[in-house]
Amino acid sequence: MRAVTTLLCILTVSACLLPAAVRAQTDEPEHYSGSLGFHNTTAPLGVRYWFGGQKVGLDFGLGFSSEPAPLDSDESLKSWAIEAGVPFVIKHWDKVHLLGRPGLMFESQEVQTSGPTEPFDTDSETTLSVTFEIEAEIFIVNNFSVSASEGIGFFQFSPAGDGDSTTSFGTLGNNFSHIGFHVYFFGPKG
Repeated sequence: MRAVTTLLCILTVSACLLPAAVRAQTDEPEHYSGSLGFHNTTAPLGVRYWFGGQKVGLDFGLGFSSEPAPLDSDESLKSWAIEAGVPFVIKHWDKVHLLGRPGLMFESQEVQTSGPTEPFDTDSETTLSVTFEIEAEIFIVNNFSVSASEGIGFFQFSPAGDGDSTTSFGTLGNNFSHIGFHVYFFGPKG
């Protein structure tokens, strides 16, 4: 628990201090402030909105699925994920943002707990992720961007049933098959 508290403190301080370092930049972005798109493929229904002269933003994503249960095709197993992040501009060049991005994601996945001859029953396993990423957002045209990121994260997994939760810490990255995108088309321009 002490590791989670320490990581949250580091992410909060980073989110508050680093945007101040970029205020002196004079080149302003030429895109709208609000977009549809995603940062993470687990929560692909998303929005990003920039505040403060497009120096600090807010990301929100949602994902869900429903698949047939492997032992009972009349039933389904559902999963969902919710993600939030606070991207902030570390450096801005023409058509490129280098962003810091603290984020949180919560995932829940139903698993079947009943056997083939028992009445259908499920339980959920969950994962909480606390991350800090460096993201490169590249504008192909003024209001369309693609992005990729790498970073570190703390992960807490709670299995279905009475199993003990496990925690882990490690690096993460999104490769070419998991590139995010944003289409900016609402809100004021920077």
